[in-house]
Amino acid sequence: MATSAPNSVKVNAPRPVSESANTSQNPSTNVDRDLPWKTFLGLGLIFIELVLNTGIIWGVFMLLWAVMGISSGQTYILEILERRAHPILFWVTIHLWLYIAAFFFMSNPHIYAFCQMLIVNTGALFS
Repeated sequence: MATSAPNSVKVNAPRPVSESANTSQNPSTNVDRDLPWKTFLGLGLIFIELVLNTGIIWGVFMLLWAVMGISSGQTYILEILERRAHPILFWVTIHLWLYIAAFFFMSNPHIYAFCQMLIVNTGALFS
């Protein structure tokens, strides 16, 4: 007894050779597509941070992750955390990113001295 294929299965007809050789219609082989410039920028900043060892760039990354997480409603810590599904864990993670960013900023002696100067001068204004 022969069984026929279900009606829900759709098979695309193969494209002619002349059409498949055209890279402008096949986005997987299109060389002119946009480069992921943010990734290249991030990799360059990580390289600079590894050379300079200031901690500032790690702080910027953590701050960006926190801001992007708040704006998008999801963050990542080994898996995707969505604000609406796990609100407490989401906010704990966001606060962790902010704390780590503050730690990296304050571990830089120049930023620490600047913040200390601001606190001393602000205290002098209110006394």
